[in-house]
Amino acid sequence: MLTKIFTTVKYTLVSVNFLFLITGIIILSVGSSVQSAYNGYHEFLSERFFSLPAFCIATGIIIFLIGFAGFYGAYMENYYVIMAFVISMIVMFIFQLSACIAGYVLRGSTVALVQSSLLSTMELYGPNKNFEVTKLWDEIQTDFTCCGVTNSSNWLVPLNTTESGGVPVSCCQNVPGTVTTFVCNTASAFATGCSEAFGAWVQDHASAIGITGVFLVLMQALAVAGALWLANIARQEREFP
Repeated sequence: MLTKIFTTVKYTLVSVNFLFLITGIIILSVGSSVQSAYNGYHEFLSERFFSLPAFCIATGIIIFLIGFAGFYGAYMENYYVIMAFVISMIVMFIFQLSACIAGYVLRGSTVALVQSSLLSTMELYGPNKNFEVTKLWDEIQTDFTCCGVTNSSNWLVPLNTTESGGVPVSCCQNVPGTVTTFVCNTASAFATGCSEAFGAWVQDHASAIGITGVFLVLMQALAVAGALWLANIARQEREFP
């Protein structure tokens, strides 16, 4: 009976560790994709948004390596390798739990952080000012069909267009093929503010990290429980062959 249980746990742990190799690749991919997506808007995002995906990339690599160690220990029934795997998984469990918490905390404050960053860069917009900031503002307003931070009127003071109501051309819908004098002002601009539209996009990416972390925490708990059981049985067999 004990042999059957041992065999079941052994091959279950081998299977779980194979899944860990896959999940290590998944979290590495998620971290890399979020990092890549955020890199395009580096000027408008605080370092907090980049530290989390970087942490996921590092964690994914470590999980991938630990998965190999666990796979070897389970298959070879090596007590010391299994215990090293268990300790490593407990450490990674704590790290992943921290990533989950950080992801959801960041998700809750995303819009406020984005709004603060956008407000601080509006004075840098213009043809004779900061080119990178100007380009990013135009890209965000075009891609997310938004204008200003909370609404188009946010541009009036920075652009000194309070009387004319003029806003950046990227704030208005540009229909291909239209032949006319183009005027973009608060009356024709997109109604949605960029802190809402762009912030929601950033928030979704932060949520992806949190959801991935929760999945891995559950997988790690299963693997640690199975590894502890297997290590205990392996130790008993070593002591009482």
